[in-house]
Amino acid sequence: MKRIVQLWRVLTHPKELRMALSGLGMRLGGDSALGGLTDAETEAIVTWTKDAGARTFVEIGTLFGFTAKAVAQGTPAKVIAVDIYCWNPFGLTSEEHERFTRKVVDGCGVQLVKQDSLAYLKSADLADALVFLDGDHGYSAVKAELELLKAKGVRFIAGHDFGNPRFGVTKAVKETVGEPDEVVGMCWFKRI
Repeated sequence: MKRIVQLWRVLTHPKELRMALSGLGMRLGGDSALGGLTDAETEAIVTWTKDAGARTFVEIGTLFGFTAKAVAQGTPAKVIAVDIYCWNPFGLTSEEHERFTRKVVDGCGVQLVKQDSLAYLKSADLADALVFLDGDHGYSAVKAELELLKAKGVRFIAGHDFGNPRFGVTKAVKETVGEPDEVVGMCWFKRI
């Protein structure tokens, strides 16, 4: 619990966090040590969800729930955040990570689901959903998720780390769904 309180203090004081990270040669944003999105990327996701008329927003790989919370607060969509809590930049245990994420989204209507992405996507009703992929960024994982979403007829797909040379996202997106309709920072959006 002490680690969660320390983490909460750091994350709720972004100026101090930015200063500390910059002292370590890191920055907040799209290519952040925290894995987070920039404000512009988050705003784009909220806009895409509204513009698509998505009744449901599904985030695969929620990390701490900040994107899901922003969508829940900025759109009328039902928001589902899926994660298995296997990675975070602070070394929290899976249980601490999940507990912290629940605190972040508490009271904003986000439904957290602890499940593997493919298992969730196979069983979920994704009609009129915008699915945002930000979990496993490896080529084969992203390609498998995209192929499954296409097979299920999902019409609105988005994701993170497009153009990031460290991951296989760009190649998987281009091969499976073609060029994105829009890219903001490293977030991409495609109408299928």
